[in-house]
Amino acid sequence: MDEKRKIDSGKNEDFDIQKLISRAIDHWKIFVFSFIGFIIAGILFILFVTPYYQISAQVLVEDDQNSGSPLSFMGSSSSTQALSSLFGVKSNVYNELYILESPDLLQKVTKEMTLNVTYFAEDPVTAVELYKNAPFKFDFFPSVDTVKDFSVDISFPKNHSRDHFNVSAYTKVFGFHSKVKLDKTKAKYGDSIHTAFGTIVLTPTGMPYYGDHYEVNYISPDEEVYNLQSNMTYDITDDNATVIALTLNSTVPQKGEEIMQSLINAYIARDLNEKNRISDSTLAFIKGQVDIVSKDLNNIEGQIQNFKEKNKIADLTEQAKALVTNSSDYYNKLNQVDVQLSIVKTMLDNVTQDTKRPVPTLVNADPNFVSLVQKYNGLISDRDRLLLSTTEGNPLVQNIDVQLNAARADMIKNLQNQQTALQTTRDNLVSQNSQIGSILSNVPSQERQYVDLTREQDVKQALYLFLLQQGETTAITKASNFPTANLIANPKSEYKPYFPSKIIVLGISVVLGIIFPVGFVILKYILNSHITSRDDIKEKTDCPILAEIGHNDSENNILKEDHSRSVMAEQFRIFRSNMDFLTGQKECSKILITSSMSGEGKSFIAVNLAQVYAFSGKKVLLIEMDLRKPKISSMLNMPNTSGFSNYVISNQKVQQFIQTLPIGKNIFLLSSGPLPPNPAELLMSPKVDEMFAELSKIFDVIIIDSPPIGAVVDSQILSRFSDVNLYVIRQQYSFKNSLNIINDIIETKKFPNLYLVVNDVKKSSSYKYGYGYGYGYGYGYGYGNQKKKRKKSKSII
Repeated sequence: MDEKRKIDSGKNEDFDIQKLISRAIDHWKIFVFSFIGFIIAGILFILFVTPYYQISAQVLVEDDQNSGSPLSFMGSSSSTQALSSLFGVKSNVYNELYILESPDLLQKVTKEMTLNVTYFAEDPVTAVELYKNAPFKFDFFPSVDTVKDFSVDISFPKNHSRDHFNVSAYTKVFGFHSKVKLDKTKAKYGDSIHTAFGTIVLTPTGMPYYGDHYEVNYISPDEEVYNLQSNMTYDITDDNATVIALTLNSTVPQKGEEIMQSLINAYIARDLNEKNRISDSTLAFIKGQVDIVSKDLNNIEGQIQNFKEKNKIADLTEQAKALVTNSSDYYNKLNQVDVQLSIVKTMLDNVTQDTKRPVPTLVNADPNFVSLVQKYNGLISDRDRLLLSTTEGNPLVQNIDVQLNAARADMIKNLQNQQTALQTTRDNLVSQNSQIGSILSNVPSQERQYVDLTREQDVKQALYLFLLQQGETTAITKASNFPTANLIANPKSEYKPYFPSKIIVLGISVVLGIIFPVGFVILKYILNSHITSRDDIKEKTDCPILAEIGHNDSENNILKEDHSRSVMAEQFRIFRSNMDFLTGQKECSKILITSSMSGEGKSFIAVNLAQVYAFSGKKVLLIEMDLRKPKISSMLNMPNTSGFSNYVISNQKVQQFIQTLPIGKNIFLLSSGPLPPNPAELLMSPKVDEMFAELSKIFDVIIIDSPPIGAVVDSQILSRFSDVNLYVIRQQYSFKNSLNIINDIIETKKFPNLYLVVNDVKKSSSYKYGYGYGYGYGYGYGYGNQKKKRKKSKSII
């Protein structure tokens, strides 16, 4: 048995689900209160938290095969298109998604709708945002460049007109408000209210009032943009479709719908403006050229008029008419070449300037040049889109700049080739016309000059008409432009808020109502270092449990009537019966009672065990051998001026120090007497042996109330006189580690016949009784120099 104790003494406490369930049943009140509390908290949360609504819209993007894909930044168009096709990238819809996500559009919406200023009507419980319904308008004129977020409280005096109000400004520090001093705290509409941030002016809007207390929150536009981005999501719903789904979370449905509508309008307007940039550039170019050609044409027409007036020419001669008619083909060809040369020269001047602006394409019919211009303008568009979310130092932007320079160089080279070819053609036409000129040399000089003026007029007129035609074509093209994206589902708020969800909140409340007490029980179970159940004792030691005394709430914890049928009386009778099996037929049974520390109830056990023996007709002596802090005397209201310590140092017989107790006729007390300075040495005196020998002849049962063995050595000295040694432990008071003392006592055989008495056992599911009943009492005990006094119950032990 000793070997087994050695093994069992080292057992570790394992997690026992049945024990956990039993302990949970013991704490059923915590489960009930926790469940009800969390349900109430969930209901209050649903009633008073600000609800959030989800606003949804859908935008259809026309997939433009000519637009640059995101992969086009990496290389040529052919390889890019191959990779785009390979990975299923719909370039245009992703480009438009990036534009929608850019903060520029939200900044524009924030500025137009003044979203960084919010109005609230406050009541004792909640604050309601007043969107477009505030009774006043808040105008703020900052006095510094960077304004911190702040709030303004406006309160109107009760039972007064709305002409005056009180104003207080606050700024948030770590989530709390701190008041900022104002130049004036009382104001009226139209007053300039000066604060540390700037000047505030309030003007009435004519909307009804919603109480007497309002709050206006001002945050920086950049922070509002960040908040909008946090509450907005963009998603391409299907890889095979070009539809972008937008969702916005807002506390005010109308406000959320208008924010999303404004965002989509700004996006569509931007897209349309971007498409019109090329047309506008072409129209501006044509207009400038028309003005120049118009002046030249007016000038040449004026010269012809002056020439006719000066030379008094009413009509051409038949010869001049024939010559002009024969040379008309050459003139027309030369006019066309001159027009094209003029256009190419103008285009060359325009392209040579690196302005990062679109190049007009409608004024040049060369297909190669048109292709280069389209590529160049596409790169310009890609660059502008990329700059919405990055800087010019980005490698992608720099890559586009390299492609732009290469495309511009190709356009310049193409225009120079066109210019060279046209100049060669013109030289040939001039050479051919020189032959006609030799014929015209015979014509009078006046008619020859007239022919030259007429030919120059035809050139200018043809160029003028060409430019007008191109201008009309460009204007028609601009008018026919339409945005890439179309709104196919208008912004619409859900009827019910998505947050808080009643089902989810109540579900979480139920789960927390269960998890919290379960966690409490588990934590208490794991961290608990006190003995709470019979299993705690069995897991630590094999020392047998002789008796279990239940908890008792009555004020009197001493048995007084031998016919009592109380639970405590029955438990002590069972205790006495168990003791009879141990003591056998001895004439005088000596029982020593000790514990690991004070407060475990050994004095209470000693008195009531003595009383129950006395009830059976036996003559019982209680010896108060706790010479350091005796308690039995005070517990029984007996004097302690003379006792054991007096007997040891005197020559008198021990009978002279024994007192009769008023609680019973067969029970007596030998108190400790005055506290000696050396209790251990006093117990080792030879007179102690004489005392026990003498007392054994007088009494049937001797019960020794000794000091806690965990504190001093006195109990070990007294154990040589005892027949049975009882070790008292108290439920939910004694430490589990104190059972190691018992194992050590058994292993070293310091205490023979050692048995456990479990005291103050409370009725619970986690404690399984081996003896007695599940009822009892509570008590307290103090011993020695305890640093921390435990809370005592009404009873005395």
